[in-house]
Amino acid sequence: DEERLTPAPKIRVGRRGTTVRVSEGDEGILVSGMGTAIADTVIEQDAAYWEVRVVEPGAGVQIGVSYALTGHLLDAQLGDKENSWSISSGADGAPFAVDDVIGVAYGQGDIPNLRYFHNNIPIEDATVLRIRGEGYPAVSVCSDAQLLWV
Repeated sequence: DEERLTPAPKIRVGRRGTTVRVSEGDEGILVSGMGTAIADTVIEQDAAYWEVRVVEPGAGVQIGVSYALTGHLLDAQLGDKENSWSISSGADGAPFAVDDVIGVAYGQGDIPNLRYFHNNIPIEDATVLRIRGEGYPAVSVCSDAQLLWV
């Protein structure tokens, strides 16, 4: 086993809905409750990649990218395709299950800008060609859902 020479950058939650719970642990950030959580840092580099593990799918989850949402938009779910872009199911259209890993690849210099992976399999139907402006990593949870942001 090789050790990393530099630690991987960590995502920290900036804004979140009023009933979204966030707890940081050794494996990542556990997000639960109801609503949206947004990373505290805009994606500034040309390309970024992060992963989210489904701990409990509950009534639904959304994983993706959003603008700097505020107010009531944080209490809602991601994916309106105007302020945020997200996925809620895998490549086969089936809902996410416990221990599924969702990868998000965001590249400002690439077309398409946003790609998703479900357990390392590309979700071609969810590709977003162009997002203009500053994007943030974001997740939404509903009811008993829990996501681990790693």
